[in-house]
Amino acid sequence: MRSRIAVPDSLALQPLLFGLSKPGSPFELVTDLPAKNAIALSERTSDLRCAFLSPIDYARHGGEYCIVPDVALVSSSASGTIQLLVKSDISNISTLAVDVRVTSEIILAKIILMERYRNLPASGADLKYVPMLPDPVRMLEKADAALIVHTGLPPDTDEPQGMFTLDLVEEWTDMTDLPYVHGFWVGREEELTADEARALWTAKREGVNLRSRIAADAALARTLPAVRVEEYFQAFTYDFGEAETQSFEEFIRYAYFHGAITDMPEVQLFDLGDDAPPPPAVN
Repeated sequence: MRSRIAVPDSLALQPLLFGLSKPGSPFELVTDLPAKNAIALSERTSDLRCAFLSPIDYARHGGEYCIVPDVALVSSSASGTIQLLVKSDISNISTLAVDVRVTSEIILAKIILMERYRNLPASGADLKYVPMLPDPVRMLEKADAALIVHTGLPPDTDEPQGMFTLDLVEEWTDMTDLPYVHGFWVGREEELTADEARALWTAKREGVNLRSRIAADAALARTLPAVRVEEYFQAFTYDFGEAETQSFEEFIRYAYFHGAITDMPEVQLFDLGDDAPPPPAVN
């Protein structure tokens, strides 16, 4: 029987999934919303062995989970993946419409607003969240700003009239001089074997080397221009090394400071044995 592992439906994630759904793979891929994957793994409501989770979902259960070494979804420049749409006539953001399907991105939005745009929210306590499905027009009818997370290519359109857009990955990198870690493979040490963790790392190594081919296949499956998908992939990297570990730790510190988590877990990695990549430096 193949081990079930959960992933979100994310175009940027495709290079990490190379070969994982083929007949000879040790895995069965389960695709669901990020928040549902996090709940299923934490509550053991299914037989999931592993899930691709966000930093905040790892942090909330850090004592239980380990991370597969040297595998992550990372970006450091504007790609349109995480956007904050703000009404241009708003001087203080008091209400923020958020996508109910995500977790870390909501915390990232709060961190950016509180740390880089302190004049926008009157205070942290005054920033109220309005959970909604991701519809920018309806969200901005209900709130001063809207958090939009794109799982595929962002729309190739001009900025809507009456608002301005912040790319939150770009804002994070400008603030910290570090890339933003979108997520990584997470599981319990007693449930995911070293061979399975190594297989996830190997899939990443092979997939990154075949990004052009994977972009062409993904474009065909999603009826998208192959050139645009390949350019989109170039906005992301897939390592979890020293800079990415520092970014994760910085994100967790901010999340703790702003009350999003009650503890700051250490980075715990699966042991891949002699074939493992060198561990990242941990501050």
